[in-house]
Amino acid sequence: MLAAWALSRARRVFYGWWVVLAGTVSVAISGGMFMHGFQFYFEPMRQQFGWSRTLLSGAYSLSRVESGFLGPLGGYLVERFGSRIVMAAGFIILALGLVILSRTGSVPTFYIAFLILSVGSGLAAWTPVVPAINNWFRRKRARALSIMMVGMGLGGVVVAPGVAFFITAFGWEKTALGCGIFAAAVGIPLSIVMRYSPEPYGYLPDGAQPATDPSQGGPSRRVPRPYSSQEVDFTVGEALRTPAFWLLSIGHSISLLVISSLGLHLVPFLETDLNFSGVSAAQAVMVVSGSTMLAQPLGGLLGDRFPKQYIAAGTIIGHALALFLLATADGFPQVMLASALQGISWGVRGPVLSAMRGDYFGRKHFPVIQGYSHVVLMGGQIVGPLLMGYMADNYSYSAGFKIIAAITTVGFFLFLFLRSPQPPVRGAAAVGG
Repeated sequence: MLAAWALSRARRVFYGWWVVLAGTVSVAISGGMFMHGFQFYFEPMRQQFGWSRTLLSGAYSLSRVESGFLGPLGGYLVERFGSRIVMAAGFIILALGLVILSRTGSVPTFYIAFLILSVGSGLAAWTPVVPAINNWFRRKRARALSIMMVGMGLGGVVVAPGVAFFITAFGWEKTALGCGIFAAAVGIPLSIVMRYSPEPYGYLPDGAQPATDPSQGGPSRRVPRPYSSQEVDFTVGEALRTPAFWLLSIGHSISLLVISSLGLHLVPFLETDLNFSGVSAAQAVMVVSGSTMLAQPLGGLLGDRFPKQYIAAGTIIGHALALFLLATADGFPQVMLASALQGISWGVRGPVLSAMRGDYFGRKHFPVIQGYSHVVLMGGQIVGPLLMGYMADNYSYSAGFKIIAAITTVGFFLFLFLRSPQPPVRGAAAVGG
């Protein structure tokens, strides 16, 4: 009886929210094991093999080059085969990368493992999930994306500390192997829930009711129609010709300069420069992730109510201030304050930028447009870790944080002057009719 009641209740929930839930879990797993979790492998591997921070950072930056150029291909695969197949393939590739990482004994093997991990983590989460949610929601798009992005916070609060614990208890090799098995065992069944768009399953975005035709049998007869005539679907070429695409992508890339730098170097900085223990460093990661997770619903609510470009501009200032606080930190309280500010800025900004891309360019070609934006985004993801690693090897982490904070402020002005693109002129209108 209880199971029947639960099934009945579940069927009343708009299926788009199940897509959001599946996306949340996939982002938690891939982000927790790769983006948040890899920094706990950093020091054990550096000490075991005697590699420099620049060399280790180079693998991360090279992976960003690869994922950036594979972005359009990933978008095409989502359009061609759907989110479900792409997500399943992503988890298989992610698991393979973790298994290879567990067998690492040389620099080439390490770089190969990292490149495979990068491809797998993208295909398992962001590449298929964001376009699917963009299709299933319009009015509630920022809210739905913000809920999905809570998964990144969960990955840092739950998954990454677990990775840190197992590395301490069993070593990084066994931890990587166990994570690979877990990723495949959970991720492949999870992908079954994913659906790329609502219309083939009899839904409309946001769970809106279809139109009815009383003359053909009253309100029970559905008449297909577009969800809204106000949303314009840009082609890839049309999107690439707009200033909005480039301003949004470059501003996003600058914000990822901060994310990628701290994602790889926060724990090493705390352990080496401030003499934090592994547990204390993990607490800082948890504060970043926890505040990100709490701020993401706020980003969704603000993004659905206020101009998104101004919200994004404000978060860039938060990123820069967090870096400056870390650069001048001399104890635990200031590190925690910087971590919280970084997490809040990240949490609010993430769903706002993803929703802006959908608002500006529509649903039909979103996966490929998002893929081309990744080519631009990889700039910040490449420069950040490499620059920080070089500064740490030759000067100090503090100097690196200050330089990246100064660069980041440029993004404030890019978002401040960002405006929605004009609808493309087509057909007779383009001729002058």
